[in-house]
Amino acid sequence: MNGNQGIHFDTPFRTRTCTTMTPPCRYVLPVFVLWLVSVPLLAQDLTNQSSLFEKGIALHGGAGLLAVRDEFISSEKYSGTGPFLAARWSRDHETYGYRLSLQYLFTSGLKNHNVSAELRQFSLGVDFLYPAGKMVLRGKELYFFAGPSAELFLHFRRQNIAGSGESIFNAYSAASLISAGVRSEAYCPIGAEITLDGSSQLSILSFGGRSVDPRKTGASPFRLLTLFTGLNAHGELGANYRATASLRIRIAYRLEVTRITSWDYFISGSDSFILGVTYAL
Repeated sequence: MNGNQGIHFDTPFRTRTCTTMTPPCRYVLPVFVLWLVSVPLLAQDLTNQSSLFEKGIALHGGAGLLAVRDEFISSEKYSGTGPFLAARWSRDHETYGYRLSLQYLFTSGLKNHNVSAELRQFSLGVDFLYPAGKMVLRGKELYFFAGPSAELFLHFRRQNIAGSGESIFNAYSAASLISAGVRSEAYCPIGAEITLDGSSQLSILSFGGRSVDPRKTGASPFRLLTLFTGLNAHGELGANYRATASLRIRIAYRLEVTRITSWDYFISGSDSFILGVTYAL
């Protein structure tokens, strides 16, 4: 995949946002907020709604484009492709749904021209989702869930550079967030065997950690961050096919954006295409 396509970050002299091909981050993030705010306002007809919530063990795999701008190392954008792996365990507790999820992204080919780096990104999340009503859109019923979420996000990067002295301080970078936020999901049955779905998640308050230069005195690697200084957001659009009574096959597109501004500016984005299976317990 061409490193000039996909996720892009502007120059240091412009507003630091990110864009993707479809859909752009600058449009997706406001949609996250509007969706999360509007869901609880929907009509509360919950008939058969819990039956749509994914239950069981799911394994997902795929590949996508990653892009990072980390001013602790460089003001330049690095990008590359890499695999996406995820595992989820979901359970229906009658009045709410519970989900535990793991995600892992990796690439050894993160590049900016001839300079390369290795990147590893990991997240562990837990969600509590409550039926939040339904609406009718063009003759199709959309069922909504919403609730609180918590997530641990870890990012580690190693530059492939040779040298010693001052250059060694710029060879490694790390970022972490322990976040509390909100999540919403929507399900749209379009037949007896196929269901379309979408989800969005947004951090509200985070405890953040960041690489700091050990030569600088008084620089704390840990801080309390808000939505504006420690953003972690992701969304997913997918389709599920019920192959048997217990087995579902899933294809999906996933977008993730993490931005931290309380230290050296950091933004990471990825968009992945995913294939997965879910086994209902």
